[in-house]
Amino acid sequence: MKYVMATCVIAVLLFAGSPQQEAAAFDESFAAFKNDYAGKSYFAAYEKLHSTMELFWEKTPLLLGNARFVTGEDNTYGIYDPRADNRFAAGEPLYLYLEPIGFTFKKNPAGYYDFGFKVDFTLEDEAGSVLGSQKDFATPNFSSWNHNTEVALTFTYTFTGFEKGKYKVVTNVSDAYSGKSATVEKWFYIE
Repeated sequence: MKYVMATCVIAVLLFAGSPQQEAAAFDESFAAFKNDYAGKSYFAAYEKLHSTMELFWEKTPLLLGNARFVTGEDNTYGIYDPRADNRFAAGEPLYLYLEPIGFTFKKNPAGYYDFGFKVDFTLEDEAGSVLGSQKDFATPNFSSWNHNTEVALTFTYTFTGFEKGKYKVVTNVSDAYSGKSATVEKWFYIE
């Protein structure tokens, strides 16, 4: 048993790059960007910078940025109306907006970049008791000619039959093409 565990640890160390090795890939990419920019090859510099972003996207875990309640479901990246507070009437829809970072792309035979998510949620009361949940609550999938990084997701939650009080919706987003996942917790009040 100890031998198997030690072998696994050695394998992980061999196949996982050190932070310095990981950073070296960025150094090369930034150097190419700086060289093109200094030479006023702006389009080439843009392409190098974009390839650096693609490298970052590949290396980073899944992150859920800018998670907030908004006033409706018709949102795009950076274009939304933030909700003034987290207080809702009974049965009123909750719109949760977020911007995923670091998801995985797969290029399909037609040349599109495919990416997507599987989303689960849990509803909890203030004491942490689970009041409800749903696996694969949403499964948004996308295809684009570009390596899109500015993506927004909005989820609509409508909870009925609950007493006034404080609740928490826990949203778990999993990347469709990798083992990456991330969770966001948002407290709200039903009045």
